[in-house]
Amino acid sequence: MAKKEEDTKQKTNAARFTKEQFVQSEQWQGVDRDILSIVLEDNKTYTIAQAKQLVEQFMSREVK
Repeated sequence: MAKKEEDTKQKTNAARFTKEQFVQSEQWQGVDRDILSIVLEDNKTYTIAQAKQLVEQFMSREVK
C-alpha cells in the first residue's frame, strides 16, 4: 500500500509547465516543438510525461 501512495505523491508533485515554456525549451526541437504548439492549450499546465504522450498521440494519428 505504501508503494501506491508514493506513486500518487510523485504524480501530483511532478513539475508542470505551460505551453509557452515547452515551446521555448531546448529539450524540444523541430517538429516536436511545432506539434507542442498545436496540441497544448494556452493557460493550462502539463507534466513532461503528458507533453510527450500528446506528441506521440499526434504522431500516431491516421492521415486522411
